[in-house]
Amino acid sequence: MNQGTARVFITGLGIISPAGAGAGPFWDDVCAGRSRFEELPPLYAGMKPGILGGRVPREARDTALAQVREVTRERPRHASLFAEFAALEALRDAGLTPGDRALRNAVVCVGSSDGQAEALEDVVAGRRSGAETGGFSSYSIAQGVAATVGASGPAYMLQSTCASANVALSCALEMLRSGVADTAVVGGCDPYSEKNIIGFNTLQAIGPTPCKPFTRSRRYVTPSEGAGMLVLQTERALSPDTTPYAEVLATAVSNDASHPTAPDRDGVAACHRRSLDEAGLKADDIDVIFAHGTGSRANDTIEGSIFAEDYPRAAVTAIKSTIGHLMGAAGAAGAVAACLALRHGLVPPTAVDPDDVELDLNLVTGSPLAMPHLRHVQNNAFGFGGNNAISIFRKVS
Repeated sequence: MNQGTARVFITGLGIISPAGAGAGPFWDDVCAGRSRFEELPPLYAGMKPGILGGRVPREARDTALAQVREVTRERPRHASLFAEFAALEALRDAGLTPGDRALRNAVVCVGSSDGQAEALEDVVAGRRSGAETGGFSSYSIAQGVAATVGASGPAYMLQSTCASANVALSCALEMLRSGVADTAVVGGCDPYSEKNIIGFNTLQAIGPTPCKPFTRSRRYVTPSEGAGMLVLQTERALSPDTTPYAEVLATAVSNDASHPTAPDRDGVAACHRRSLDEAGLKADDIDVIFAHGTGSRANDTIEGSIFAEDYPRAAVTAIKSTIGHLMGAAGAAGAVAACLALRHGLVPPTAVDPDDVELDLNLVTGSPLAMPHLRHVQNNAFGFGGNNAISIFRKVS
């Protein structure tokens, strides 16, 4: 439920992913449908080899390490490293520098599914002590981002499984519209997590073939890691020379409370309706949907059927086929891609065989789809525990 009437815009983007450090390589890879998945090492005796995942390349981590705070370099935790780097890139993109007046009272909202999972797993496995890791409090990620950007306003860590980044965006939007601040740094992050890999393997949800959203041959999720961050500003905070990527119209959040892991169609459909209501739009107004599109049988069946029935004219794309599932950062990656799509009038493809597409939906495959008159873009993120979160962006005219 949105309060206040202030218009809120996205003015800066930052991301680190298996494509590398920065929005440039990310956009290049998703537009080319180029994945960089690798085999993950078996984590226990009964785990089969050959499972595919997405990892941030070493050179991208080195790039991030060179830019973040000294305390993060001394005791690197990947969740903090990724989030702080992406926040710094988003600031530069927005024409801001850490400690700028616009940032002093800024809101910081970071979403994550697993928080400092890597640090906790190192302590449990005896690889590092708690002191050596810097601790495994999830809130330390939001604290680190706030310190990085020089913000002393409210800082929040939100954990709503794979919907986390969109939930963080919702929180920031509410705070800006209610007048708490005029600027927010918001997004999501998640590191590689052994616990996650073991859990997904137990569910037989990961394997040797990559994520193939909305296809007949889809079988597995491809776990990944990284972070995406956005700078949000109200209209009165915009500088005269700022050209925003998009206006944030709505961020609908719900929980269907139906099943621990499986999505509930009625709950997912209700979240779609709520997002449209909050945006003041109809389904036919949506030009492009960045689907959650995990490549799992259950998720794609429900999400794809809603697209086919309610959004027959919308172009649909699923970038997890290229960069994998960034877990709590998935919605942030989708938001960054949605903003770049609006900026360039271009929709990146889903990296699947077009002849293998199962449902009757307008799935973009092969080459990027040119849409010079692109206006409204929807970004979906759903998670275990019935968490649903959908954001809608509008091109700034």
